[in-house]
Amino acid sequence: MDYSSLGKLLRSAQQDEAEAKRRRLTLYFISYVGGTIMAFMAWLNVGNNTPLLVGTLTASAAVVYINVLLSHIFPRVDVFYYVGGLVAMFTVNGLVYTGGLNNTGLYFVFPLLFLQIIVVRFRPALIYVSVTLAITTFMLYNQENIIAQYSDEHVSRFLISTLCFVCVAFIGENFWHQSRKEMLKENFERMRQANTDPLTKLPNRRFLEAVFFEKAMQDPATYFPLSAVVVDIDHFKKINDSYGHDVGDQVLIHVTSLMKEAVRSSDVVARTGGEEFLVLFPHATLTQAVKLAETMRRLIEERPFVAGDINHPITASFGVATALTDTNLHASLKQADDNLYKAKNAGRNRVME
Repeated sequence: MDYSSLGKLLRSAQQDEAEAKRRRLTLYFISYVGGTIMAFMAWLNVGNNTPLLVGTLTASAAVVYINVLLSHIFPRVDVFYYVGGLVAMFTVNGLVYTGGLNNTGLYFVFPLLFLQIIVVRFRPALIYVSVTLAITTFMLYNQENIIAQYSDEHVSRFLISTLCFVCVAFIGENFWHQSRKEMLKENFERMRQANTDPLTKLPNRRFLEAVFFEKAMQDPATYFPLSAVVVDIDHFKKINDSYGHDVGDQVLIHVTSLMKEAVRSSDVVARTGGEEFLVLFPHATLTQAVKLAETMRRLIEERPFVAGDINHPITASFGVATALTDTNLHASLKQADDNLYKAKNAGRNRVME
């Protein structure tokens, strides 16, 4: 796993729950309250010889209720927010077209525009609001094509106040989003430092427990069967004793680069202890994992550590196990660790399954 892949996993683990919750609760609140208001207004206008207004409000209320109910069933699907924005667009222009009750429909445009700005994501909201206001402006300046009739003073003041409202709303949203991005950036850097081994720049044990395994449990179809390989550099203490800890650190970096060279882009190489590593192969059978482990073993053996007048052969021992489902993940990790000790007891520099 390269740095960008690690960053991608960390960012996905760092999903801004506050923003997601804000959008979700806003959609729920406005849908239930707004849908009820539209249904109530439709009921009030029954018998007032305004069938188009009643039909517009009734249809909008029905779509709003269906949309919010489906969003409860599929909470991770974003399409319901965009449907909410489209309903707001339809309702705004329906009210402008019919005039509402006694040409008061314009008063309800502001909350519906604000709904679009908050519920739809920032950039798409610019398009939604622009299209909504473009249609509205066209109707207001071509009143021979609509049912409602507005005076020139009302049209000009409505458009000016709407433009001011939209600008202030978007400026407020923009500053909120910018401050949120800065906060997320700082949080991401702290997460990266906390989940990365400072010497090898590999993911550490914290990353595995808090991020990778958590993602695997949430999406087992993408990760399982998940094969684990526990790697231990042979006689590493002798290297430290012979050349010093600085050289030992360079050997760890050397072995890290070799393991990363041998694995796939989807695999994870993590440092879990002094000279111990854990390599995870998502969607890999035991046979595939053994072959990949053997590739790593051979590469490490064939590439000795060379620095100055030091030319030291390196070998490593490997224990392999595979978790077929998320229920036996931890048992498989223990089995891989047990297999590592079998490899060491059998003479080191080998792969045991």
